[in-house]
Amino acid sequence: ERILAAGESGQAGVLLLDLVLGKGAHADPAAPLADAVRRARAAAEKRGRPLAAVASVVGTADDPQGFGGQVAALEDAGIVVFPSNAQAVRFAALLVAPETAAVLLEEGS
Repeated sequence: ERILAAGESGQAGVLLLDLVLGKGAHADPAAPLADAVRRARAAAEKRGRPLAAVASVVGTADDPQGFGGQVAALEDAGIVVFPSNAQAVRFAALLVAPETAAVLLEEGS
């Protein structure tokens, strides 16, 4: 619901997402997430604006959902997936405020 609302709002330019795998998590969490992002992007495009989506996936190859398949499903939906949430946050920040590149990309940050 929140993702769809972001697409409708006219105020969101970047979706920053964390997908968590493992026991107790949805059996296929990437599918509904990817669908929601597609729908939010379509709503944003109708309003003449882009909507980027950036994610990290928390899990391992041993998780029952299948780490690689979950990442692939997100990427198929046009979501840029990073190996850590820190990297995803930096990339999202660069999309929103490119002038912060010097600070965000400093070695050791």
